[in-house]
Amino acid sequence: MNRFRLISFLCGLSLLGCAATPAPAGGGGTGGTPTSTVPTMNPPSTYAQNAASGTATYPFPQGHAFPNASCTWPKYDTDAVETAYQNWKAKFFDASTGRVMRPEDANDTVSEGIGYGMLIGVFMNDKAMFDAVWGYGKAHLDGNGLMTWHYTSTGSVSGTGSATDADEDMAYALLMAGQQWSDATYTTAGVTLANAIMAHEVSNGVLEGGDSFNNANEIDPSYFAPSYYRVFANATGNSAWMTVVDESYTILAAASGGLGLVPNWVNTSGTGISSVDSKNGPYFGYDASRIPFRIALDWCLNSELRAQKYLNLIVGFYSAQAPSSVASLKDGYTTTGGMPPSTTDSLGVNQAGMAFYGPAGVGAMEGGFDGFRDITYHAMLGQTSGSAINVSGIFSYYNGSWGTLSLMAMSGNFWDMTSP
Repeated sequence: MNRFRLISFLCGLSLLGCAATPAPAGGGGTGGTPTSTVPTMNPPSTYAQNAASGTATYPFPQGHAFPNASCTWPKYDTDAVETAYQNWKAKFFDASTGRVMRPEDANDTVSEGIGYGMLIGVFMNDKAMFDAVWGYGKAHLDGNGLMTWHYTSTGSVSGTGSATDADEDMAYALLMAGQQWSDATYTTAGVTLANAIMAHEVSNGVLEGGDSFNNANEIDPSYFAPSYYRVFANATGNSAWMTVVDESYTILAAASGGLGLVPNWVNTSGTGISSVDSKNGPYFGYDASRIPFRIALDWCLNSELRAQKYLNLIVGFYSAQAPSSVASLKDGYTTTGGMPPSTTDSLGVNQAGMAFYGPAGVGAMEGGFDGFRDITYHAMLGQTSGSAINVSGIFSYYNGSWGTLSLMAMSGNFWDMTSP
């Protein structure tokens, strides 16, 4: 959906080291990691949410090996990932209502936040939070079985229609929850939601922005999650999801240009459009910044060569811009790597936050970009722990969510639990 992203300033950066302690046996292992670095994998008993969630198939930390050995991790520390999750939960999860809120936007709730909360809950093994957030989402489904995208802090509808990225994150999280907590109720709900997405948010194999769009020429490429669609195909028995995979890559390739700087909103030809977002639609900004995360999962989990081709472009651009520090990255670019015009919502004026370099760091796990991968990992440590989270704007809802999700993916704690 078209919504303004709060611009966060990047400051208070600290570089934190990780102890070179071998990973314990039986915790998912360290397959897929470069041999020159060894992550710190602390035992599950270290983390309170594991005890509170009862018996889980995959307690945190998982450190799950990616099937594609070319996808490499930084030298992570599971304590750092835990800190990011706890800080995220403390700031954005409202236990009294079960919703994820945006403090910088009058404590409102958007459906994408419900998706983020469910993903964080299932992979961090926080069942109580997962159930509460899903309970909120389930209570706010529209007539199509999809979540209405925007609510005020008091629960009033502020924006009608659904947002497809939220619905697919929720469906994927539910299918993972069925495996994580051995409960078919979650799986059934995930299948139902995936079927609703196919029925109301897909047109001729093209993923639409939501159930109120009815226009396959208004496309947000940051919603493309091809690794999810493979899981949906298996769970629902509907092979049409593989057409969504192919159409997503066709549009992504057409929109990528020479640098991978895909516009926030495009038509089926990959051309940037302004009909949904009149100011920022044609430029690489706060929506498009998420693309490397979702595409990297398809490379790491499924060895998809079309994903690798895109990652080579976008991570190549990022790494050239930030050879030694993420401080040189901007929060918006034209499709040719320039400064967006002044008519945008200030895209490119400020330093990029975690919503940009977090997904970029996940993309850098592709292989061949280890230096940039490690730079982004350490930058996120400084933004998700310590005093930095108390500085206004640094740990905003959007940056904080993508920083936390990216740290999870960069430590083997975001994967396909239906195919271990």
